[in-house]
Amino acid sequence: MVAVAGAVLASCATATVTVTPPRVTGLPAISISVPLSSVACTTNNSCVALGTSVLDVSTTSVGEYRSIKGRWAALSVPSADPSTFLASSSCWNDGCLFVGSQTSGDLVWRYDEGTHAVTTASAPPSASGVDAVSCYTSLTCAIVDSSRAGARFLLSVDGGTTWSSPVILGVPAQDTVTSLSCTSELDCIASFLNASNGVAVYVTGDGGATWTPRATFSTLPWSALTSLTCAGRKCLGMAKLPTGWRIVRTKNFGMSWSKVDSLPGSNLTMACTSLERCVVGGMEGSSSAWLATLKSNSLTPVKLTYVPSPIADVACGSSICAAVGVTTVMALRP
Repeated sequence: MVAVAGAVLASCATATVTVTPPRVTGLPAISISVPLSSVACTTNNSCVALGTSVLDVSTTSVGEYRSIKGRWAALSVPSADPSTFLASSSCWNDGCLFVGSQTSGDLVWRYDEGTHAVTTASAPPSASGVDAVSCYTSLTCAIVDSSRAGARFLLSVDGGTTWSSPVILGVPAQDTVTSLSCTSELDCIASFLNASNGVAVYVTGDGGATWTPRATFSTLPWSALTSLTCAGRKCLGMAKLPTGWRIVRTKNFGMSWSKVDSLPGSNLTMACTSLERCVVGGMEGSSSAWLATLKSNSLTPVKLTYVPSPIADVACGSSICAAVGVTTVMALRP
């Protein structure tokens, strides 16, 4: 009996555990003639995917939504003009704002989870386009847009129906915002492409009235900082270096950053259900789709089926994430 017990223990000691990578199957987009480019998910886990395209002499916009029960269906979308560009999106419990630019300047579209419709919201005047948006509680969102006077910060507490008076951030005119994350009505962090020093990071603690650059660390090797996601003073983001992309973390609202993991591929985008669970998507090689989950600092590639084009965008609700390719939609739990 002692010999048998020893053999059992020995076999247990040498046994290896095989971890099965997560699998995701893509679904064909409802409209395969217009490429999907942007996706967003409410914290109730309803997701919406949008795309625009110029076909022949007309511009077409399309959209579809994933219900809380998991089915994708078509939804109505505002008409696009030849200059329509969707740059960013952010959501609250039952709605989202999609922002970008159009011929007249700023573009703001609002998704309503109850009616499953995207409608035109009020766009701030005297600007050339919205570059970033961050919603941090119900109907409450902040945006950064571009104007002749420089980058502007505005707030809405009614889902884009009205906006506060714009505040000029005071960043150099050649700097372009790449990401914005607000954690309350007072605290926001924004990253910019800086012509002279790689990446610049600015923060506000007074609702956007004043902005302070984070000059305590060097971002000279960085050429981009995107996909900022924050909770309190802790944030995740993606930094692009000459050696490739990496996920980075700050615990002090941008005063210092540390590496979480390196990323393969290019044209990457990241979204999170929390700072411990995220999805990252993009392109691997010259044209292959690539998707991975991040759980407690551990990156795991996802096995993709029926995803013929690179991941264009990812988004997360409270527990469900969605990703879109040119003609594909998919969902997963990170």
